[in-house]
Amino acid sequence: MFLLWLMVLVVSLISNSKSDTLCLNNPIIICHCQSGTGSVTCVQSQASNDTSIDWLTFSSPEYESYIFDFINITRLTPDTFTNFRSRFSSLNSLQFRFTNGVDEIAENTFQMLSNYSETHISLTFNSPGNFQLADHAFGQSKYHQILIVDGQQQQTYQLNLKAFERANISGLSIVNCNNIQLIQNEPLSLTIQEVEIKKSSLTNVDLLIQSLSNSLTKLDLSSNKLVHVPSLAKFTGLTDIDLHENLIEEIHANTFINLTRLLRLNLSYNQMKRISHEAFAELHLTILTLNDNHLTSLETVTIHNEKKSFLNPLNQSLTTLVLSNNLLHDFDPIRNLTHLNTLQLCCNQIRGLYEDSFQNAHQLEIIDLSSNHIGSIHPLTFKATKVKHLDLSSNPFSSLETTKIVYDEDFKRKNQTNSFLEHITSTLTNLLLKNCTNLLEINWFLFKHTDILYNLDLSGTPKTDKFWLYQPRNYNDSAVQGQMRQFMVTVMGINFTNNDYCLFKPVFQVLNHTILLLDNDHPCNCFVFMMRNILQMRVPPICLSNQSIIDELSQECMNIDASCAFPTSSTTMSSTLSLSSTSFTTMDSTIPITTIITTIPMTTTIPTTIPTTTTSPTTIPTTTTSPATTTTTSMTATTTKVTTTTKTEESTTSVALTTIVTTLGAAPKDDGKWKTILAIMIPLTVIIVVLSSAGIYIVQKRKKNRSKEAIELRGGLTNIFANK
Repeated sequence: MFLLWLMVLVVSLISNSKSDTLCLNNPIIICHCQSGTGSVTCVQSQASNDTSIDWLTFSSPEYESYIFDFINITRLTPDTFTNFRSRFSSLNSLQFRFTNGVDEIAENTFQMLSNYSETHISLTFNSPGNFQLADHAFGQSKYHQILIVDGQQQQTYQLNLKAFERANISGLSIVNCNNIQLIQNEPLSLTIQEVEIKKSSLTNVDLLIQSLSNSLTKLDLSSNKLVHVPSLAKFTGLTDIDLHENLIEEIHANTFINLTRLLRLNLSYNQMKRISHEAFAELHLTILTLNDNHLTSLETVTIHNEKKSFLNPLNQSLTTLVLSNNLLHDFDPIRNLTHLNTLQLCCNQIRGLYEDSFQNAHQLEIIDLSSNHIGSIHPLTFKATKVKHLDLSSNPFSSLETTKIVYDEDFKRKNQTNSFLEHITSTLTNLLLKNCTNLLEINWFLFKHTDILYNLDLSGTPKTDKFWLYQPRNYNDSAVQGQMRQFMVTVMGINFTNNDYCLFKPVFQVLNHTILLLDNDHPCNCFVFMMRNILQMRVPPICLSNQSIIDELSQECMNIDASCAFPTSSTTMSSTLSLSSTSFTTMDSTIPITTIITTIPMTTTIPTTIPTTTTSPTTIPTTTTSPATTTTTSMTATTTKVTTTTKTEESTTSVALTTIVTTLGAAPKDDGKWKTILAIMIPLTVIIVVLSSAGIYIVQKRKKNRSKEAIELRGGLTNIFANK
């Protein structure tokens, strides 16, 4: 009871500490303060031409930082902040946020803020009304940021640039103000370090550029339907330019002249078709973004009929290059970017990767070549790089290896197989092969020494009979060998069957400590069930949460490892016959031995003695022969050595049947098959026993007849000699 009372008390104290209190009641606005914080919300109570607010009547504890939210304030004048400086004498930070409907800001409205020389001041105008700015509306104050968001959407909005004159502004942002038009009455020099005017359909950008002082360091004019790049030569301190999502078609020579400090340039989502080879002359760009344009080549032809690339001036500085979603067929100039770390070339028309594609790009670590037309990859493509992340998704190559014909020292032809992965096994951490629908062969041996590979994504690849291929190669193993740590294999969109478990086992030595990512709705079978016990599935199939299914799979998959050891589903036999002669001799004819298991007519002499040595107890292979067929069955895997000797008056033939190995691979729950086999074998065994007995009887009878004839013959001869 005491604990319950204590909890109620704590909640009550917290609620009271967070409650709002009335801290200013003016005929124009009413302000509420949140207890314990410097957060103040002021709402205009009624429309009025009077804008006078005396802030000495503001009752609240002193805080070092304040956030004032003004709602529905339509008109601001210097009287709106009467005695504000006297009431709030010392502040670390101050934010004014005006929401809904500011129509007018009079001259020097914010002049009182000039006394806060060390205060971090920000002004935000959300959804202003007509937003008519008088000259010098922001006074001579120093601002960290002035933000204007979601201006008038139904008509062209005119922004008086002179309202910002004399103010010192670190950042001016105007976002989503439809059809903004800049106006000024006389030449200006606005002290603004960072200008961001985007999504505003800016029509007269040149007027803005002329009005800015050379203190500008960052310029963002994205999403404004610009058709050209304005002259920026006077802004020698510029480090960032963002012109993405405009209508620019060409970059001319010397467009960015004098911008020696420029580091980042974004020209993506334009209609770029051509960039002069001198466009970036004397620049030291580190990041260049050109994705989603219409570039067909990285080179242009000079007046001297020479091919030169706009990338050449950046060979020693560029670290990130983005060229995705263009029309490029090749990217030869990239090979000379010696400091390049990140390359994005997704969604172009590249057809092959060659030995020198990245010849001098020794620092390259991240490569995205997905969704191209790459059908071949030279084994030495990435040799010069330090690739960690490689995305080759949605390309039509069929194998991770390349085979070519070479000649040895004796000039004999032989096949040599290599892989582009061979030289990056010590650096590669992520390999993406998603939706490579022509990838018909995956040799898991390639990942044997990729000891730091963490993520392999095979989602959407076809599951062919070579999906689990494990074929060792004679690669020059220069990689650091070690136990692979966590290895995540993503196989979304691929359905595996029981057979995949057996095929997977040789690969398991590579994939130990693995996280396997399957579809949640993957069918439950022995592969999934057994993998659950071996691998770490981040999201196991939903059906494995059903205990009855688990029990059923436990029974079904009980002997799957034995099935993997003997992978055939029906009885197979591998035999070797060692023959002392090349034919069986019978009473009537000689039959040549031409196959391992031959067809022997029923008239063949059956031996009276068959010495047999077996290595497993009481397991006898049974062979039934007829003039047309031979049937071989066995109950278990055995190794039998059988020596058969047939002796007649005409010849002696010794047939040695050695190392007869019979294999029976029974699938789980194969009781029906065993019954069928037994139903066949029992009659066959009876027939064989009967035939063997008959054969023995016939042989014994013939021997007796011959003995009797010999005795009678000898007796006859004796009688003849006696008579004589």
